Parts: sequence; C-alpha cells; structure tokens
Amino acid sequence: MSKQRENRIDLLRGLSLLLIFIGHAEFTFSLAFQHSRGFCDASEMFVLLSGMSAALAYYRPGATLMVERPWKRAWRLYLVHLLLFAVMAAVAAVALGYFQAAAKAIDMVDFWKDPLWHGLEALALSFMPGNLDILPLYVVLLLLAPCIFVLHDRSIAVLLALSGAVWLAAGMGHINFVNLALEGHIWYFDPLSWQFIFVIGICLGIRMKLGQPVLPYNGPLFAAAALFAFAAIPANMAIYFDIIDSPFGNLHHELVSKTNGGPLRIINVLAILYLAWNIPAVKKAADHPCMQLLCTAGRHSLPIFSVGVLLSFCALVMMRVYPQTPLSVQLLVMTAGCLLQLALAYCLERRKTARASSGGTRDTAPAMAKLSPAE
Repeated sequence: MSKQRENRIDLLRGLSLLLIFIGHAEFTFSLAFQHSRGFCDASEMFVLLSGMSAALAYYRPGATLMVERPWKRAWRLYLVHLLLFAVMAAVAAVALGYFQAAAKAIDMVDFWKDPLWHGLEALALSFMPGNLDILPLYVVLLLLAPCIFVLHDRSIAVLLALSGAVWLAAGMGHINFVNLALEGHIWYFDPLSWQFIFVIGICLGIRMKLGQPVLPYNGPLFAAAALFAFAAIPANMAIYFDIIDSPFGNLHHELVSKTNGGPLRIINVLAILYLAWNIPAVKKAADHPCMQLLCTAGRHSLPIFSVGVLLSFCALVMMRVYPQTPLSVQLLVMTAGCLLQLALAYCLERRKTARASSGGTRDTAPAMAKLSPAE
C-alpha cells in the first residue's frame, strides 16, 4: 500500500473551505463568484475529495463489514452539527432582538416560533435552516461507507452501476429526505444524489491507498477535460446573467441541479480534478512551503469548516441587515474571515505538533486522510 502523503488533497480541500465560506456569506458578489468556476463549485470538489479521504482513512482491503471507525466519525459530525445549530440559533436570537430588519431574512427565525418542537426536529435531522444540512450529508455518507467498501471489493463495476442508478432515480424522481426548515421541505444536498460523487471519490482513494495509478495522464482526455472546464466558465456565467439562453432549454435546471448533483456538475468537477492531478504546477504548489498554511486548513477541515459556517452566518446577517454595505467593507470582512480560518489552522497544527513531540498523542491515521466536511 502507498504510504506517501498526497498534499494535493490537503491543498484542494483547504482552498474549497475558503471558497465555501465566501459563497455562504452572501456578499453581493458571492453568487457571481460561485458561478465563475463553471457548472460546479467547491461543494462538489469537497465531497469528491472527502470520498478519497474516507477511503484512505477507513478502507481495509478484503475486510468484512467494518463500521466502528466511520460510524464513530459520523457520530462526532452529528454532535458538531448540533453544536453549530445551537450557536447559530443563539446568534439569530441576538440578531432578531436588536435588528427588526433581520426578522424576515434569517432562516433561523422560524426556529424561535416553536423552539421545542423544532429542536426535536433538529435532533432528527429534519429541521436544518440555511447551511446546516452540510454536516448531516456527511453523516449519511459515512454511515454508508462500510457497505461501499464491501461492494467495492466484490465488484467496482457493480458498485458504480448501483450508485449511478440510485443517483439517476433520485434525480429524475426527485426522491429526497425531509427538511422542514427549507422551502420545498427537502434537503438542499440530497444524500441519495450526492452519494454518487462520494462513491467516485472512494474508488479513487482506494486506488491511491493500494498504490495504483490515480487519474493517469492521457493526452486526448486531458485536452477534453481542459476544453470542458474552461468552456464551462464563460458558458455558465453567460447563462447565469441571462446573456444567452441555455441550449438545453428547460432541461438545463436538471443538468446543473445542486440538490441532485446534476450531470454537468459531476462532469465539471471530474474534469477539474483530472486537470489538477495532471498539471505539474499544482503538485509543486501543494508541496511548496508558501502553500503550507492552506494545506494545513485542509488537514483540519472539520474545525475550519465549523468556524467558516459561523463566520459566514454572521456575514450573512450583516448583509441582510445592511444590504447597502460598501464593497470595500464586504471585501474587508471576506479577507478577515479567510485569515481567521487560516490562523485557526495554524494554531491547531502547532498544538498537534507540540502534543506529538511530547508523546501525548498518537495519530492512528494520516491527518489528510480524515474525513471532514464542507459547503
């Protein structure tokens, strides 16, 4: 098995975390910024990388059903989700108490209309306002991970075919879990759809763990990936700003659906990952000291993501209460939020290094291989 550290995973995850924060903050430029990356965004990249990380952390070749470690991680994510829910509910209560203009703008306002009942729904993962259905997505995916590993060892083709069939059925039939906090009463990230991206990531991660080639270079494939990835940027921007109509007509919404992981999104994120894996400059950047802090954020993605969610929620409240916030102030808040996350990553890494050097802890898996969430 390969024991070599792959810093590209850390780099791309760290970058995704910062992009997720910017997108969730709902600055006046956030939506345009998200659409400027083509048909997909940081969410797809992070789920794909998380599948790779899950394989590196929990997969054991030829093993029977092993649920302890991934399910233990899922339980931890569930508890972190509940903590984030409580903190955001408290922030919303303060905002509603001081800013009446926020009453109709903050998704959490419905929680305070019946906190006891909605609190019970939150425990059951059926009441998740705003950006709070991201960690639950990973809870579901981690619960599925042991079965995915077993199916992989039986037949990779069967695994991908089954996963793809579930993705297609969920997308076409709009099959989803219940989330009473959002319009439509469904999860914004449908686990039945997003599991397909996660499974693809697991298959790639297992190849890496076994020391097999991952996304090997192929000239025509590289050219096709580059053409699609770069053409998707102006195409998506033009459609988003109503400069042109989509050639797919009414079908376009289904092809780029974020809830159901539309096919254009999946093709786009795979193209971007293929390019990143085969451009030497990306590998050099991931191993360069100047990118170490960003890689560190990727290694500590759970606390970085959690802080990013809270910071983006505070920025969202600011934008809802003061929609005319000057662009300079928005950029300052954005920069401060990113720097705070990187500073936290630095502190966490220093603490981890100090504890390791003193013999206080022993890591049972590479930090880059631990699954943590995002968007």
